[in-house]
This record gives sequence, structure tokens and C-alpha cells, in this order.
Amino acid sequence: MSRTPRKSVRTIALTFAAAIALASCGGTAKSDAATVNGASIEKSKLESTISQLADAGQITLENGVAPMDAVRSVLAAIIRGEATSQVLAVYNVSVTDADTKAVIDQISQDAGYDTLGEDLKNLIIGLNSGDLALSRVKAPSEADVEKMYNDAPASVGALCAQHILVKDESTANEVLAKLNEGGDFKKLAGEYSTEPNAATTGGILGSTDGDCISLSDYQSQFDAGFTAGALLAKAGVPTGPVKSSFGYHVIMIRPFADIKASLMLMLSKSPGMMLMTGYLATHDVIVASEYGRWDSATGKITNL
Repeated sequence: MSRTPRKSVRTIALTFAAAIALASCGGTAKSDAATVNGASIEKSKLESTISQLADAGQITLENGVAPMDAVRSVLAAIIRGEATSQVLAVYNVSVTDADTKAVIDQISQDAGYDTLGEDLKNLIIGLNSGDLALSRVKAPSEADVEKMYNDAPASVGALCAQHILVKDESTANEVLAKLNEGGDFKKLAGEYSTEPNAATTGGILGSTDGDCISLSDYQSQFDAGFTAGALLAKAGVPTGPVKSSFGYHVIMIRPFADIKASLMLMLSKSPGMMLMTGYLATHDVIVASEYGRWDSATGKITNL
């Protein structure tokens, strides 16, 4: 699969654009800009933040209106902050006074910090101190990870997939039928897949850590059509046909027993951020339609 280089993360103000965006289709109350697992984010909070960014010269208004791309980026950051709080609560980790002090000490050195409004300062401090707290989240036990993985593979913040790539939908359906009849995935990958070395790899998509790839890498580096299909797949169940810019895929999320060592290794390195990404991908996050819709395959709020 083709990828693109990784993106850097933000530290302050309009580095909001690099924060993970989220939400899904659906309705919200008229006063809500979004909801995260039922928790409301009011439009007034979004509007206040936009106004204070404009006052600080971080957003240029066009005829008194903020560009929608900037609005979506700010909303994504606010959503991420709410989701961070929820994930921290799940894993019994709190933002400490030391976290907050460390963030204030760092960002107060920025030349534009004193020009920011209080709501904006609080948002930036909250986002960054939440990230510090996330770094203290411990990986769940193997038994808990197995349950999460079997219930919703993406919830662990990674996908452990293999696929068979063919040129047309009819061939993909043929492959899918053979798999559903008990066919061997690796053998069929060697026979049908147009991807180089498929006979050797069995169509497995891995990383330097082994048999899994982080969900954030899927969202930022993989074809969106493929990622959308992979997010819908269940462990051990062939899924397809899934169309991408490369052709048609049959995708299978590998059984936990086959990938547990690789997955547990990945989670041991950055559990908080991985679990955050997985949480956002598997919980109800709804954005008001006027701002766009959530594209879980790319992790962004997009146009309707």
C-alpha cells in the first residue's frame, strides 16, 4: 500500500490543525457543535475560541467570518480534549498540578501567549496537560486487550490486517467466496493478489514492530477507501470487496492469537495515544452538520 510521510504534531495555538480530528455522522442539539460519547461541546465554546484566535491574529477573518478549515481544526482540538478526559477517566489517570505547571511554564515563553484570551489559554493548557497525563496510561492486560480486539479491533489503536488485492470486483467476490468456503488466505493471496510478494507475505500488512500498524498511520498514510474497509472488518472474518485507488481488496483482521505479541509490544511503547486513537474510532462522536462530517478513514472533519 502506498503511504505518505508522517505529519508533525502541534504545540500551541493554530497547531490545533495537527490535533486528531473526530466525529461521525448524526444529529446534535442545536446548541452543540459536537458530542463525544454523549458529552456535549457547545457552539458557544467553539465560537469563543475562534473569536479569541482572531483577536490574537491566529485566524484571519473573511468578511467577519472564520474560514471553515480553521473552524474544523479548532473544533477537532476541542473534541480531542473532551475525548482525552474520557480516556483518562477510563484508565483512572488524572491531570496533575505538575502537568499543568509544566505546560504553563513552556507555553508562557511563546511571544504571543500574553495576547491570548482566557478560554483559548485554558484550551491549550488542557490539551497539552492531557497529553502529559496520557503518557502515564498503562497498557491493559493481555486478556483485556484480547477482549477489546475481538469486540472492535480498532479500539486498541492499531489494525493487524492482511489483504488480497485484485483488479476488479468480480474477482474480489470470487476470492471472498473461496475464503468463506474455508480457503487458505495466504494461498489465495499468492494465487490472486496483484501486490508484489503476496505469495511470500500472505498479504500481511505489518510495521517495524511486527504484524500490526498503528491506526493513526492508517489514517494519515493509507488509501482512505482501504482504511474505511479495514475499520469495518472483524477479527478472523474476510471482508469485501473494498474499493481503493489501487483496485479491489478482500481484507481480514488477523485473529488475536496470531498477532498478540506484536500488538502487546506496540501498546507497551505508547499505550495512551494508541488507546486514545482507538477510543475515537470506536465511540460515538457526532459533529453538527454545518461543520461537516467525520471521516474515520482519515481522522478528519471533512466537507459534507
